[in-house]
Amino acid sequence: MAKKFKKLSDEDLLVKLDENLKSGISNYDTVLSKERADVLDYYHGKLPKPMHSGNSRYTSMDVWDAVESCKAVILETFAAGNEIATFVPSQADDVEMAKVATVYTDYVIFRQNEGFDVFSQVLHDGLMSRVGLAKVYWDKCYEDQEETFSDIPVDDLDMALETNGLELKDAKADPATGTVSGTVVRRLNKSQVRIDPIPPEEFLIATTAKSLRDANFVAHRVRKTVAEVMKMGKGLSIEDAKNIPTDGVSDSTDPDKQARFQDLNTGFENDTETQEQMREVTVHECYIRIDIEGNGYPKLWKITKAGKHILDKEEIDRIPFIPFVPMPIPHAFYGSNYASKVIPIQNARTVLMRGILDHTVHTNNPRYQVVKGALVNPREMLENRIGGLVNVTRPDGIMPLQQASLNPFVFQTIQLLDEDKEDTTGVSKLSQGLNKDAVSKQNSQGMVEQLVGLSQQRQKIIARNFANQFVVPLYLEVYKLVIENEDQQRVIEVAGNYVEVNPQAWEARTDVTVALKLGYGEKERDAAQLMGLHQFLSQDPKAQPFYDVPQAHAVISDYLKMIGIKDSKYLKAIQEVQPPQPDPVMVAELEKLKAETAALTQQSQLEMMKQQFDQQMAEMKLQVDKANEMIKLMTQQRDMERKEFEAKSRHEIGMRELTLMESQDPNEVKQTQIVSPNG
Repeated sequence: MAKKFKKLSDEDLLVKLDENLKSGISNYDTVLSKERADVLDYYHGKLPKPMHSGNSRYTSMDVWDAVESCKAVILETFAAGNEIATFVPSQADDVEMAKVATVYTDYVIFRQNEGFDVFSQVLHDGLMSRVGLAKVYWDKCYEDQEETFSDIPVDDLDMALETNGLELKDAKADPATGTVSGTVVRRLNKSQVRIDPIPPEEFLIATTAKSLRDANFVAHRVRKTVAEVMKMGKGLSIEDAKNIPTDGVSDSTDPDKQARFQDLNTGFENDTETQEQMREVTVHECYIRIDIEGNGYPKLWKITKAGKHILDKEEIDRIPFIPFVPMPIPHAFYGSNYASKVIPIQNARTVLMRGILDHTVHTNNPRYQVVKGALVNPREMLENRIGGLVNVTRPDGIMPLQQASLNPFVFQTIQLLDEDKEDTTGVSKLSQGLNKDAVSKQNSQGMVEQLVGLSQQRQKIIARNFANQFVVPLYLEVYKLVIENEDQQRVIEVAGNYVEVNPQAWEARTDVTVALKLGYGEKERDAAQLMGLHQFLSQDPKAQPFYDVPQAHAVISDYLKMIGIKDSKYLKAIQEVQPPQPDPVMVAELEKLKAETAALTQQSQLEMMKQQFDQQMAEMKLQVDKANEMIKLMTQQRDMERKEFEAKSRHEIGMRELTLMESQDPNEVKQTQIVSPNG
């Protein structure tokens, strides 16, 4: 049989919350608050105090110097206008959407919210108070804007009120024209992601929490007016709101606020409100893992309480705080205090420097021993006027007291303290450009860059903690809130183009990369390498087939971003790039060359045709000659055959005539010979 747990009522829930709040307040309003107040006093140079009223009041500002130097380097890295974080595409067709998501998240962090100020305050709190915190949430905010109208038909007014979401405030009808004039209220949706840095004294967490993600109890202690509390609490009466306590913590008793505003000499005890509804009370936004339903499954709840009243109760899936711990301690939420590590050095340097200054003052203005009766007017010694006269009755009546010489090891000790400070904070004179011995004829530029890079290792670790603990979760949380709550389409600029984005259609993302360039001249070296790559690919004939306009546009865009130029007006969008147009002079020369080439080609063709014709004529002549020769031979042969035939014919005729003559009588032959002339 399953065990049944008790269901918690609001009274039981208040008891649980008060127990956790009491544990958190007793711990953090004593130990950590005292530590933060002391660190702030050292940061402002209020400590250490002089031992005697007449001694030097000089105070070494080592805590201020260490905190501000480290903060300046990290803040310049993450808030200098460069793209520090980018969403990683999940697949090939997600590249453009990942770029749009990155640009829009940058827009929310740095334009809708003061990203630079958020980073600065979180870094400062982390270095001074062990942890810096920001609260990231969706702020539902609406703004009413009044608009006047005149002489509008009633039907048009009704349609406008229905379609545009307007609310009629007042109206006056004109019976003569049948129109209406008046005022309407347009409700503008100003809801957006809010990123609020949280003062350390307002944050409470379970004492045994290892991390914010695993904490069973977290609270945000805020001050709100009675009027604001009445708006938050449903059914809360005016008397109940007025009786809400401040939990014994006020501006005049809060050590953190006293130390923070001490330079302003603010008298908190004189701060009084003229109206009861403007009196501030304490409200706790508690985030607790608890089983309210009694089913055995603890869930994360956000419960807002003020005194003995629960103003709001809501089940949530995550805590809206993002912490930054510069020097984390394993298995503990709070890490080491960066600034407190420098307090002993500030104490020692202050004592040594005060001793040097006091010794200098005593050397220039020593104390004197005076023989009784040796001074005519003792007031002349008290005035100590430069060049003033002192009347004495005897020459040995005044003599300076013996003054011990300054210990020669004082300056060596100060130098040792400087080295100790560099080792403790990781901020060296070399990285600040304050070491004159670093840049010399014996030290090359490469050696200097190497030494500077080594001196910044601790700063890099703190910067990487800031990137992994704060920047990456911040981008992911902002992206989640935008997807979950943004219901308006917006237009943003991406690579020179204006793109319409609809966050509701985006998919969830879990991978963000941070480009961290913290070392001495790292970005400049990367930019120089990129430009060298561009020149190599542009000039190498073998590489030119792989390097076209889109690739060159991407390289030049990244180069401009690396050197700090983000303005897109210097480069066209890749879609606007037209194919290169030929030079008119080159075109004219090319046309002329084409004409000359055509003429030469035509002349060559004519010469070739002439040669072919001459060759053909020669071949034809040769053929004619051969034909004539054959005809001549045939004619000669025919003449010979004709002559042979004629000779043969004459012989046959002669033979026939002879035969005929022999066959006839002589008289006939004679007559025949007389008759025939051929005979």
